[in-house]
Amino acid sequence: MESPLFASAILPQFPASYQRGTQRIALPYLNRTIFISVDDVLCLQGEGNYTFLYTRDRKRYLVSKTLKEFEKTLDGSMFLRIHKSYIVNLAYVQRSVFNKDRQVQLADGREVAISRRRMKEISQQLTLFWQKLLN
Repeated sequence: MESPLFASAILPQFPASYQRGTQRIALPYLNRTIFISVDDVLCLQGEGNYTFLYTRDRKRYLVSKTLKEFEKTLDGSMFLRIHKSYIVNLAYVQRSVFNKDRQVQLADGREVAISRRRMKEISQQLTLFWQKLLN
């Protein structure tokens, strides 16, 4: 019988050249600071001056930082801004649809819209990432 912990586990796909566990994010949470590995972050959703961080253990954290601030600090080879309100971790992207739907599906089943203006650039970066996975 399968453990419920493993049934809901979301597994990322990192390229062999990527060094895991090297970067963490400090989050103020309930009068203390917690540290989250960036490898565990599925996506970030911006809401004005706040950002929601979604992690692979299906938790959501609210941070009083803008998405632009996170975009500056996160590794550009692993994190991609695909919409004005979303940054996704490429390791958790399951598939992408570039027709009329313009969206990517993440490992947790979430579907995130892709910006119309940046669709060509985003498709190129996703293709490069998936090529790295295969090599």
